[in-house]
Amino acid sequence: MFEFLQNPFTERSRSERELVKYMKENLDFVKLLDSISPLVALDDDHCIQFVNESFKKEFNIKNKLKTGENLFQILKLKTIDTKEFKDNILLSKSKKVQNCEFKIKSKIYGYSIFRFGNSIGIILKDITENKKLQKKVANLHSQLLKLQEKERENLARELHDSVGQTILAAKLNFNSYEKDPVKFRDRFNVGLSLIDRTSQELREIYTALHPSVLKELGLEAAIRSLVKNLLEPSNCKTTLSIKIKNKLSYSLEVNLFRITQEIITNIVKHSKASNVDLKLTQSKNRINLHIQDNGKGFSEKDVKLKSKGFGLVNIRRRVEDMNGKIKIESTLGLGANFDIYIPIT
Repeated sequence: MFEFLQNPFTERSRSERELVKYMKENLDFVKLLDSISPLVALDDDHCIQFVNESFKKEFNIKNKLKTGENLFQILKLKTIDTKEFKDNILLSKSKKVQNCEFKIKSKIYGYSIFRFGNSIGIILKDITENKKLQKKVANLHSQLLKLQEKERENLARELHDSVGQTILAAKLNFNSYEKDPVKFRDRFNVGLSLIDRTSQELREIYTALHPSVLKELGLEAAIRSLVKNLLEPSNCKTTLSIKIKNKLSYSLEVNLFRITQEIITNIVKHSKASNVDLKLTQSKNRINLHIQDNGKGFSEKDVKLKSKGFGLVNIRRRVEDMNGKIKIESTLGLGANFDIYIPIT
């Protein structure tokens, strides 16, 4: 129950006596205070006047608090946190003080300070997990920015090393033909073939950036194109089954295409699989995507540690954004299995 601490040598002010009387007469209110976050009231000397059960439990106070015990003797904060806490208590005389923090060992607490009469009320909350989540979000944001920059570098390198060099070669052949059309008549056809190659390279680059075939021909054609352009050149035998009964929304098709693209790209780059089974089916109220390979498999934990797990993170994020479910099963040396279920709304 809510515990009041009285100092026999100090006469309470009228407001403090009234508060004590009110709380004793309103036990339901006291019980409510016991059930919420840790709560403590102090006087201006930082001596505890009362605490609730949550406070005692949170800070492992098993014995009855001594009369006039100082809050900072109980919390035992670092010097810098103690100074900031006391400064905030002084600041609470003139303005609201909210969302402050201090740390005790591995735990982080948030607190807000409010005044009533001559007393100082402090509500505390363990925000350790919240801070961890905030740090994860911040780290993910930083990693995503790095990934964006890496993708820009990859695109620049692709344009320079493939398209740029091929266009330069075509230009040199056309220059030779222009100087002496008779002597270098074969250079014209060489230049044309290089232009054709450049066109194909550009098509591959912008397809990776935005799958135009998806918008023009639909999801099935786009996935078959992925299999043809990625798996077949890798000598990977593919069993492909696509049964989509009704037209899907474009956003759903884009997400399904990107998920499939991510998985197939990982198979080509990492798994060394010789067989892939890909099934995309539609039931009454959901889409089922099944992709299984006989490659070398992976440990999801190791993938996250070694490569930041961006591929898997992206897949999971897309599935979650569509309120879907994903099940990944993989054993080293025994391939991998992806089962994804997306509700149709």
